[in-house]
Amino acid sequence: MEYACGLIKLKAGSENKVEEWRRTMASRLDEAAATLQDEDVQIESWFTLEISGDPYLLWYLRAKSIKRVFEVSQKLKHPIDEFHYALMAEITAADGVIIAKPLIDIPRSPSPSQMSTDRWYRS
Repeated sequence: MEYACGLIKLKAGSENKVEEWRRTMASRLDEAAATLQDEDVQIESWFTLEISGDPYLLWYLRAKSIKRVFEVSQKLKHPIDEFHYALMAEITAADGVIIAKPLIDIPRSPSPSQMSTDRWYRS
């Protein structure tokens, strides 16, 4: 498995849009799950946080191939994907995407291939 994580700096005043996104995703979990299946994603998690007074979203993915996740997600097969990308474009601040450099992902039962950290996603 590969993994990726990043921060999305939000535009000021986008809190209501973030809540709209969260409610919509939660109410359409079947569609979101279908997308994850298409992308071979094992885990996708989202968090909110504040750094120096600025709001951010933090995302995390674990998948067979992070490159494949982003390739498949660009095809927008499910209507929920279009909603997700449109809303993220609306609320993301200029130069607001920061990709984190993975250090380690600790699975419950590691396989030999998961014991290596050299399979990082790089944009």
